Amino acid sequence: MEAVIAGRAAVNAWQLDIPFYSKSPGQKLAEIERAFGFKIDPSTVEDHEGLARLRWELQSRIGKTNPCSTRALAKLFFSYVKYGRRLLHDRELTVATMAELVAEFGGISGIDAANNACAQSQQWSLETLDAATVNEMMGRYHFLGYGRDDGWHLGLRSRDGTGPLLAVATFSAWDTAHADSSLRQLGLDRSEVLVLARLLSVSGGRITLSQFIAQLVRWVRKELPHVKIITTYCNPNAGHYGTVYRGANFLPLCAEEHPFIPFQDGEYISPRKLTALCDAEGAEHCKQVIRPSAAKPIPLLLYYYPVRLGKKARQIQVMTCKHPYPFDLPIPAAEKSNFAGSADLSSTMK
Repeated sequence: MEAVIAGRAAVNAWQLDIPFYSKSPGQKLAEIERAFGFKIDPSTVEDHEGLARLRWELQSRIGKTNPCSTRALAKLFFSYVKYGRRLLHDRELTVATMAELVAEFGGISGIDAANNACAQSQQWSLETLDAATVNEMMGRYHFLGYGRDDGWHLGLRSRDGTGPLLAVATFSAWDTAHADSSLRQLGLDRSEVLVLARLLSVSGGRITLSQFIAQLVRWVRKELPHVKIITTYCNPNAGHYGTVYRGANFLPLCAEEHPFIPFQDGEYISPRKLTALCDAEGAEHCKQVIRPSAAKPIPLLLYYYPVRLGKKARQIQVMTCKHPYPFDLPIPAAEKSNFAGSADLSSTMK
């Protein structure tokens, strides 16, 4: 514990060198612990502090206005989950990983002048879009790399409707059966719940996600009178600590535990994609091609926004649920990970 405390003190020192730095990962994770009622291993907190250094370095190297920043940074965090603490302590692996990310995401230009002017005008219009339009953007810029075909697809652009899209989102129906008990606490039926399944801003920071979320909430209130809450997931293992949602007045609903984070061909695969793969190819095939993470994951965070709920209905106990998997895999120790000897260390930073 003394080492962790010392590490946090060191982080507080380097925070001073970063303009507009607000809270460290340790502070954000402490907020999550208090809000959702679970403890995060001190070594994990320490690792996320170390990842913050790599995060700022990567952001600097690929460009602060790079529209693929979210994907690049999430891939950095998933690299830590995949390799475990070795990513932070094995210099050769660290250098190779950073070089690969810069090669993949560096050199991508930011928003164009027209997009910038539209964003700064603050005259925005929210419109419904087809799935193909939104999913093309999700495929390029969202950290998952793909969108959803079902649900409602929305986009934000300048009020005259001529400018480029500045932000896009997808709402879908509630299909998280393993977390139904959290809805019963609120006295809700599945049909009264809307899931904010995808959220993306490509405005280069000229429009905050909180501003976009406010527009989305107003749309739901007007267009979907049966909806009582909006829910959404936040994944701390991807470097997303829920700051945006808490700032938009979302409340904790459920902490979703996962025994491991799955990877296929060295890349993160979401539980939804994994289930679809197993349904198509069978569990035995999945056992052969899926590798578990070296690091034990932090629970995913399920938040909700009370669109039409009385104050009494909001006073609930934050629950814990377990995400079901079609098969079990062991969680290896970091030094014995399936990925421990598989890293490509041929590329290095110059």
